[in-house]
Amino acid sequence: MDKAEIDKIDCKIIKDKTLSRHDALYKLILIGDTCVGKSSLLMRLTENEFKEEYEVTVGVEFGAFLLQIDDKIIKLQIWDTAGQESFKSLNKIFYRGSHCVFLVYDITREETFNNIEDWLKEVKMNTGNECMTYLVGNQVDNEDAREVTVDKAQTYAEEAGISEICETSAKTGEKVEEIFINAAKMLYAQNKHEIEEKAQDPQKTRLTRTDNSRQNNVVAPRKKDGCAC
Repeated sequence: MDKAEIDKIDCKIIKDKTLSRHDALYKLILIGDTCVGKSSLLMRLTENEFKEEYEVTVGVEFGAFLLQIDDKIIKLQIWDTAGQESFKSLNKIFYRGSHCVFLVYDITREETFNNIEDWLKEVKMNTGNECMTYLVGNQVDNEDAREVTVDKAQTYAEEAGISEICETSAKTGEKVEEIFINAAKMLYAQNKHEIEEKAQDPQKTRLTRTDNSRQNNVVAPRKKDGCAC
């Protein structure tokens, strides 16, 4: 299914945080260097909030995002992983069962973009080549400080075989919902037949507690010169 067909898929956001039923569950992971805005993207998506000062993620944080695509309920389970080098080995267990990985960098810090290559190697090592990958350049609200051009990111994504590329702002919310909705549509299109089959058998329908709050958080105190990561 091409991009034009994906764009035509009917989709709406479900705001009801108490809804417990879903027809499909997809695991998405946010990875990248510390302070590129991973946690801020998750907070903007799930709570529609942004905090200038935020706690550094240590380990993993979770969020959930519900959508209705056609007549099916799709749940995105989003894992926000620590960006510190010392936690890379810990993060390996979090790749298990992933359907999509967002490789996040800060457009105002070129070193975070250069490090995407190492993060992508981690992804391929732990998921193979079947997992969808998105290259996400965050902080487009700070255009005057840009160090990574769109063309440079696009060229790298094409050479590296990354599925999609997008630039976002967790601060303003620009294109944050859009990238997650796009990923959900892509996954739905790839698995539509299986989802429809499962929907016809009530015994196969998953019943889980949906919690859009950030749960099971393991965090460390923010330094005085901290960043929204």
